[in-house]
Amino acid sequence: MIGRAGASGLLRALRTLAPAADIRIMHQRPWHSITFSGAQICLSLQVAHPTTQDFVSKLSAILSEHEFHVPGHIVADIAVTHAVVADGAHCLIIDALLLDE
Repeated sequence: MIGRAGASGLLRALRTLAPAADIRIMHQRPWHSITFSGAQICLSLQVAHPTTQDFVSKLSAILSEHEFHVPGHIVADIAVTHAVVADGAHCLIIDALLLDE
C-alpha cells in the first residue's frame, strides 16, 4: 500500500516541475485492481502569478508526458481535473494514480 513515502515522492516530483507553486496533498485513498495495488491521490496546486497565460494547458501537457521517478512506485495516471483562476492566481486540482511496484 502506498504510504507517506510514495505520496511524498510524488509531491517532491511535482515541486520540481512547478517550483513556484504551492502544492499540497488534499487526500488519498487505497486503490486496488486484480493485479495492482496503490492509491488515488488528489493534490491542490496554486500559482500566484504564472509566467505564461496558458499555464494550465502547458502543465497538463507536461504531466501527461513526464516520466516520474518515485522510488518503489509507478505513476500510472496523472491529470489536471479542475482549474480556476481567481485574482490572478491559478488554482488546480490534480488527480493521480500511484501504483506499488
